[in-house]
Amino acid sequence: MTNPETGYEKAHRQVEQIFRQFFPARGMITREGQIRLCHMMLDALFGLDVALCDAGVGLGKTYAYLVACVLWQLQRPRQMQRPVVISTASVALQSAILTEYIPFLSDVLIQNGYIQNPICAVLRKGKERFACDRRLLIRQKQIGIRGERFRRRAAALRAANQCLDLDLLPEISRHDRRLICVPERCSRSCILHSDCRYRQYLKDSNGVSVTIQVCNHNYLLADAAHRQNGWKPLLKDYQALVIDEAHKLPETVHQMNTRRIRSSDLLHFERILTASHCTLGAQKLRGARMAFLTAFAPAEDESEREK
Repeated sequence: MTNPETGYEKAHRQVEQIFRQFFPARGMITREGQIRLCHMMLDALFGLDVALCDAGVGLGKTYAYLVACVLWQLQRPRQMQRPVVISTASVALQSAILTEYIPFLSDVLIQNGYIQNPICAVLRKGKERFACDRRLLIRQKQIGIRGERFRRRAAALRAANQCLDLDLLPEISRHDRRLICVPERCSRSCILHSDCRYRQYLKDSNGVSVTIQVCNHNYLLADAAHRQNGWKPLLKDYQALVIDEAHKLPETVHQMNTRRIRSSDLLHFERILTASHCTLGAQKLRGARMAFLTAFAPAEDESEREK
C-alpha cells in the first residue's frame, strides 16, 4: 500500500497542473521561473515561514502568489481558514488583481473542479476614498441651488449615488470630494445610519466568504499601527500576508512617519498669530524662524562652513 497524498504534496502537484496544463490551454506560456516561485511560496506558507523573493519584470509573480495562496487555503481546515492579505504599492496593480487576475484564476479553477465558487476578494482602503451618503445629499442640495452654472458638478455628484468608490469617479473635483467623503468619525445618530452604503461595504469586507483582501502599503501599515496600539484593526484578521512591490515599503514607512514644514508655513502661522493679537507668540515664532533660516544660510568662509 502507498501512503496517501498529503495536502502539501497535493498542492505542489496542482501547481504543476495549473501552470503546465490549465494556463497554457487558455493561451498562457509556461514560465519555469514562475513555477519555481509558486513552489517557493507554497513551502513558506505550509512552513509558516517568511520568503523573500526577487521576481523580475515579466516573470508572472502575481499569478505565482495567487495560485500559492489559494491552493494553500484549500488545504487548511475550515475552522482555521482566514483571508490572505495582498499589499501593493500601486492602484493600477490593485485594480488588475481584482478585475483581471482573480476572475481569470477563478474561472480556470472552477472549470477544472478545484473550487466550486469564485474566489471572493475585496479592496480595502481608507474611508476618505468612499462617499458618505449624508454628506453627499447635503452637497447635492448646495450645488442644486446654484443653478445651471454648476450643471456639470451636479451630474458628477449624482454619479456618486451609484458608485461608492470615489476613486472610480475622477470627474468629481477635489473640493467636492473632501466635502462628501466618509468623515473620520461616523455618528450612530446619523439619519442614514441603517442604510449606509459604507457600513454595508465594511460588513461585506468582513464576511466569512472573503478569501483575499487587497490593500496598499499605507493601509497595511495603518492596520499594523492600530493593532500595536490596541485599537480596532482596519483589516479582518488574516492568516498570511503577501507584500508585492515590497521594495517600496520602506519609502511608505518613511512617508507615513514624516512631517514636513516649510519656511512659508512658519510665516503663515506667524501671520495667524499676529491677526489673532498674539503679539508675543508671533515675535517668538519670528525669532525662531529667522534663527532656523540663518543656521542653514551659506557659510561665508571655510571655517564657518565646517562648523
